[in-house]
Amino acid sequence: MRTRPNSTDLITVARQTFADTLLPEMADKYRYTALMVANALANAERELACGDAPLRAELERLRVLYPSAPATEEPLATQLDRINRRLAVDIRKGTFLSDRPRREQVRNHLVQTTMERVRETNPKYLKKEGLE
Repeated sequence: MRTRPNSTDLITVARQTFADTLLPEMADKYRYTALMVANALANAERELACGDAPLRAELERLRVLYPSAPATEEPLATQLDRINRRLAVDIRKGTFLSDRPRREQVRNHLVQTTMERVRETNPKYLKKEGLE
């Protein structure tokens, strides 16, 4: 069992300390790099907070598109990579163009996956665009 502070807590404290204490003292020539570091920490913080739920949801959507895809003991990321490669090939080949329901499933999957990724990497954008 893990106790507190956990990884998310530690990254939160590191990001806040960096942004509130160190970043204001950075020389201009390091400011852009420092902002990239702060952003990377914020992304990692959000990713840890979400856990693997977005990845599991993505895999479930892909399994609807590819019900014959074998369930394996591979790590989640490996399974996603394998099925996403298949999806990319099928999209390039136009596999879904003539089957409107499946084409809509693919479209909805891609939109949902993109929204989940933007929610982790740039949530301010979603709010600014009124998508959240």
